[in-house]
Amino acid sequence: MALTLSLTKPGAAAPKLALNLSKPARFTVELYWDSPHDLDAHALLAANHGQGAKVSAFEQVLSTYNSKKTNAAGVLETNADGSFSTPEGALRHSGDCRNGVTSDVDEVITVDGARVPPGFNEIPIFVTIHPAHSASFAQVARAGIRIKSDTGALLGEYALSEEFGSFDAVQMGSLVLDATGWTYHATGVGFNGDLNAILAYFS
Repeated sequence: MALTLSLTKPGAAAPKLALNLSKPARFTVELYWDSPHDLDAHALLAANHGQGAKVSAFEQVLSTYNSKKTNAAGVLETNADGSFSTPEGALRHSGDCRNGVTSDVDEVITVDGARVPPGFNEIPIFVTIHPAHSASFAQVARAGIRIKSDTGALLGEYALSEEFGSFDAVQMGSLVLDATGWTYHATGVGFNGDLNAILAYFS
């Protein structure tokens, strides 16, 4: 049995009540490209206690490969408009786009900091090319990803076709929760591998 001591003394002033008046952060991740390739945006609801960000359940993996509409074995329910989210609604995906020739922004991930459950403090963000295409970003026309705050401020952007041309996957960065709130930490790490290679590292 551990010993604990009260660190207050008789006559000490009672602590005053205080509320954090800053609103939980909301972020938007936009993935876009202009060719028939199939790119995918992914995010992980992770816990980082000093040994790196880790996920322990499929419910924490926001990916088109984890959506029941895209993959019958997926665990995330798909809405009527094709969107899907993690169960608590902290991470939401606009839905799988199979090619980038129909709109300016092809896939969108929305992050709601107010809905992130206790114990989770990092959200890594990734882009991959569907393995069936066997392509690198250099072969995908005008591929890019950007992250914005809820005010529309641009926090980070990568031109994937130019900056990561020899790769088929990239970690854009992570949203990290600390004592001051949610902040975006750019990473910009390119590599070759599919989503399962990513999950092997983070689980």
